[in-house]
Amino acid sequence: MTANSTTHGPKLLEERSITGIAVHPIALLTGIFGAGLIYLVSRNDFTRANARNALNWHLGLTTLILVAVPTFFLGANDGLVPEPLGTTLGLVGAVLIVILMIAMAVTFVASLLATVKAIFGSAWEYPVVPDIVDYLG
Repeated sequence: MTANSTTHGPKLLEERSITGIAVHPIALLTGIFGAGLIYLVSRNDFTRANARNALNWHLGLTTLILVAVPTFFLGANDGLVPEPLGTTLGLVGAVLIVILMIAMAVTFVASLLATVKAIFGSAWEYPVVPDIVDYLG
């Protein structure tokens, strides 16, 4: 083995942990719970950075769900709120639901991309989402 050879096998895992790579598919299935748990218990910098990025994305997605769904149902349900507020909430809710569906589709692609980036050694930040974990912590 020469001095210029690349790192293989167990040495590679000292730099990049399996959990740091797997956190993105785990978060895709479990949302803020899986990413949050991994972020809280991880001691590896690579794992923690990837978990933080996944947690930021899923916190944003969860917030969108918590705003879009009630807004839509308040506007779509007759009699819960007076008109014209009901119509306005229905329209705003419908737009938010469309944005939510787009965000959920982007979640699959972004999680796949983040996993591939993690395999190659970088902690990819999901697009558009601010660092919510830093803001809350």
